[in-house]
Amino acid sequence: MEFVKLVGPGGVFFIMFALGLNLSIKHFLKVFRDYESLITGIVCQIIILPVIGLILISLMELEPEFQFGIFLLLIMPSAAMSNFATKLSDGNTPLSITLTSSCALLSFITIPLYLNYFGKFIYNDAFELNLFAFSFKTFLFITVPVFLGIFIRRKFPKIIEENIFTLDRLAFALFLIIVFIAIFMEKDNLVNYFDDIGFVVICLLISIILIITIIVNIFVKDVPSRRAIIIEGMLQNGAMGFVVGSLIYDDVVYLIPIAIYALLQYCALLFYIANIKVRD
Repeated sequence: MEFVKLVGPGGVFFIMFALGLNLSIKHFLKVFRDYESLITGIVCQIIILPVIGLILISLMELEPEFQFGIFLLLIMPSAAMSNFATKLSDGNTPLSITLTSSCALLSFITIPLYLNYFGKFIYNDAFELNLFAFSFKTFLFITVPVFLGIFIRRKFPKIIEENIFTLDRLAFALFLIIVFIAIFMEKDNLVNYFDDIGFVVICLLISIILIITIIVNIFVKDVPSRRAIIIEGMLQNGAMGFVVGSLIYDDVVYLIPIAIYALLQYCALLFYIANIKVRD
């Protein structure tokens, strides 16, 4: 956990900075014309996912630390990798980028508010959370770098366009490093943790895919936008979850659901993309 505390904020800062480099005013204008898909995606990410977590927690008897880990996971914005995955699946990539960045920009408000609500009304093992201080920290390492990335892209468009692929891959590598080193440090207990929480995480992943698929089939007209929203919901930002969780607890056990989900979500993603390629 010390590694996550020391390196995690800087890693997440760069990941969100790289996300901002992918954004331009044109992306936002194009997506905002199709506001139904944008609204549906934001509602799925900011409201539907936390509700799924609360329902799952209420239906299954879980240790308090696992309750916290599951809920924390589902109030994170989607992983930056979702944009690349959407492109691979022939989805609406500008919509994906806008959803990821919008939820990241709002997260300095949504994450503290959700955690405050969770700690007061749901959680069986209350924790202290200074709402203003936590919001400020979240704003610094999540929201600020996105704005900085947008500014740098606007100032140096040619340089960014030439190097964006490398920067995206570096951001993804940092994401993997943060998640897998945190997992490696707890590898001896991971099998036991999977026995405790693995089935619940699998149920969670399946529930997210099914529920969001139903919602987008009702409210979203075009297939590329549906694919983008499904992938946004499926891929949660595990690295950010580790960092935010480490600001509250020192014990890694609270983050085990995030670690297991981080592994399983990419297995589900590969299956999802392969299924699309076969059908197309």
